[in-house]
Amino acid sequence: MRLKHGLTLIELLVVVFSMSIILGAVSSVVLTSFRHTDRVKASRETSDRDARFEDRLRQLLQSAYLSTNQADTSSYFLSGTESDTTLGSNGTPGQLVFTALSDKVPSEMLNSTDDFETVNQIYGPHGAITEVSLSTSPVGEAPVQTGLFYRHQTPADGDSTQGGIETVFDSDIDTISFEFFDGADWLTTWDTQSQATPRLPAAVRVTYTRPSDNSSRVMVVRLIHSDVTPDNPVEQAPDGGQQ
Repeated sequence: MRLKHGLTLIELLVVVFSMSIILGAVSSVVLTSFRHTDRVKASRETSDRDARFEDRLRQLLQSAYLSTNQADTSSYFLSGTESDTTLGSNGTPGQLVFTALSDKVPSEMLNSTDDFETVNQIYGPHGAITEVSLSTSPVGEAPVQTGLFYRHQTPADGDSTQGGIETVFDSDIDTISFEFFDGADWLTTWDTQSQATPRLPAAVRVTYTRPSDNSSRVMVVRLIHSDVTPDNPVEQAPDGGQQ
C-alpha cells in the first residue's frame, strides 16, 4: 500500500507565491478600473459645468436688444470702447456691455394684489430693457471672489459704466474675450453709439479659459435680434469705423 503524504513545504511556498501573483494582478486591474472611473467622472463633471456655463451665457447674449428708436441713448451694444481697459487672453476686449430684453414678468407678480411699491420691493423692477455687463473686472469694489462678473440694471438708465446689481457669473473663469461678426469679418470692437445706424452684430465669438485649462475654449452665439447677415453686412467707414 502507498502512503498518503500531505503538502511539502516547497509545494506550500509555490502555492503561496502563485496566489500572491494572482492577487497582485487582480489588485492592479481593480485600481486601474477605479482610476479610469474617477477620470471619466471628472471629465463628465467638467463637460457638464462648461455646458451649463455656455448655455447661460448663450441665453444672455441672445437677449441682446436695441431700441427701434435710434435716438434712444439708453439702448446700446458696446465692447472695446476707449473706456474699456479690460483685455482677454488674446488681446481682444474682455468686457461687454449691452441692453437686453428684460425677464418675463412672474405670474405671481401679475396676480398680486399688493401696491406698486410692495411689488417692486418683492420682485424688483420689470419691463423696458435691462443693462447687462460682463467682465472679469468688477465695476464696484472687488469682492473676495474672482472670475466672470455679471452686472444688470432694470430699466437701463443710459449710463453703461455703472449701476444695478453685480454678482459672480462664474468664479472659475480666468480670462474671457469677445469678437463680433459684421456680416463679412470678425471685429474686435463694437460700438453702436458711434454707428450712424446702430445695429447688433450678427454673432459673438467668445473665447475663455479656466485656471486649469491648457488651451482656450471657444463658442459662437448668433444674436437673434440682429438684422446683420452676409447679404446685409455693416458698412465700414473709410477710417475703418462702422457706419
